Amino acid sequence: MTGTAASVGKNARWLAGAQAAKIVIQLVGLGILSRLLGPSDFGVMALATVVTSLAGLLRDMGTGPAIIRARELSATMVNSIFWVNMAMATAVALLVVVLAVPIASLFDTAPLAHLLYALSLTFPVISFGAAHQALLERESRFHITTRADVLSYTGGLCAAIVAARFGMGAKSLVLQAIVQATLSSLQMFMASPWRPSLSWDASEIRRIFSFSSNLTLSNLVLYLIRNTDSMIVGKTLGAVALGPYSLAFRIMLSPLQNVSLIASKALYPVLSTHQADPERLGATWLESTSFVALITATLMGGLIALCEPFVTVALGQRWGEVARLLPWLAPVGFVQSVLSTAPVIFMVKGRTDVLLKLNIGMAGLHIACWLIGARWGVSGVAAGYLVATIVSAPLYLVTTARLAGLPVVRLLRALGIQSGLGISVFTVTFAARSALEPFALPPLALLLVAGLCGGLYGVWHVGRFSPDHMFALRRTFHLAS
Repeated sequence: MTGTAASVGKNARWLAGAQAAKIVIQLVGLGILSRLLGPSDFGVMALATVVTSLAGLLRDMGTGPAIIRARELSATMVNSIFWVNMAMATAVALLVVVLAVPIASLFDTAPLAHLLYALSLTFPVISFGAAHQALLERESRFHITTRADVLSYTGGLCAAIVAARFGMGAKSLVLQAIVQATLSSLQMFMASPWRPSLSWDASEIRRIFSFSSNLTLSNLVLYLIRNTDSMIVGKTLGAVALGPYSLAFRIMLSPLQNVSLIASKALYPVLSTHQADPERLGATWLESTSFVALITATLMGGLIALCEPFVTVALGQRWGEVARLLPWLAPVGFVQSVLSTAPVIFMVKGRTDVLLKLNIGMAGLHIACWLIGARWGVSGVAAGYLVATIVSAPLYLVTTARLAGLPVVRLLRALGIQSGLGISVFTVTFAARSALEPFALPPLALLLVAGLCGGLYGVWHVGRFSPDHMFALRRTFHLAS
């Protein structure tokens, strides 16, 4: 195994463990909260998240990736970045407070303003630890950052469950965000040896301005893509309809995107040290992307086939609308999990300007499809999401492949094989479910037995048609240790 592959594997080992833990904790937490809170609570919080998810984008204004990518990094640059981040985050928090009432009026949801007041605190809190986290990731110290991520997420979720149990409603979800942000930043600050001082140098900011500004704008466009659908549902169909939609999105897309997050975060600091080696960049990225597609295609196929019993077991009978949305959103999750690894190539190559242009084009297409789909309700919006994703994905992938120096046919062939895997797993799992339904098994038993059949077939399929991937997991987690 090459040194690059070993380093990527070592990073991925920690990231995969953390993300797996978060997925389990998230599903368990959602199962508890869905029984303590109603659709309107999740709907109002989803509207608030449309605004506050900006915190994740503006916490470092694209400067975190610049810290990781920089060939030479001075203490003055890090210090300057820290204070710029804090100033911007404070300004954004104040802007959210000022606009809270108008935003609540826009969605005809008065409680939204109070949630935004409290959630504005997360902006400076998250930015406080952003530079420290970037420094840790630059050194591939993911064992520290992932531990902090899991602990802060768990702490926030526990706080939300306790608050919901005492009848705080949507405010319990606000408490979750505040506790999670606070615990995360404190842990990053304590783990990194670097400490900020009161000095800074504007010339250091100008050095990375082009890279970071294009990346920030690109992320803002992605934010628009990822949240406009919720705004359209909330505005045209109401907070009650948004509740099932947001839960379906979180259940299906978030875990799948977490898989790609493992690959992209593991790749970026390693490939940043090989910016001048296109062959190594392309080959390593393709291997990681193909492995992401293998995992997400299998999950997609199985969960589409078992969406009704899965929702019944995980959330309860009253969330049947979620099961009707998952077949539309599952393919979106598969495609987006693959696309989510592409920005690494643009960032490593310093072409965040091209990334920005691609994302602007995708945003226009998605918004048009959502507005058209909204005429047919929540399911129409989900269907519009799928259409826009399928139409825009080829251009995105082709551009990435050319920038990475990869033959386009090689990339499409690899993804085509994994798409066939997903379809095959769906077929086998659905057939197993159909064969078991006459026996009137409880939903949990149906989910486990049919899911086991699909999973076993998936293992056989990979071993038969793509044997190289059978050992990918061992290479990633065993040889990297």
